[in-house]
Amino acid sequence: MIRRVLAVAALATAVLATVPTAAQALPACRAGYMCNSQFFSDAARTNLVGVKTEFCSGEVSTWGRVTGYLNWSTSACS
Repeated sequence: MIRRVLAVAALATAVLATVPTAAQALPACRAGYMCNSQFFSDAARTNLVGVKTEFCSGEVSTWGRVTGYLNWSTSACS
């Protein structure tokens, strides 16, 4: 039983150590701006696999998955 708990804890630690690496690469969206992050499956950025949009109202819309291949854009709110 203890071995099983330790194995699950080790697996969870490994997963959590990997996921934040991609998330840390995301630029911060400054107040007063709308930001759009597009995630692609490869370095050539040919296959869109996810999007995160941060609106001027503070609402965030996401779909798909986060990868290391990112196009990021921002525009000032009016």
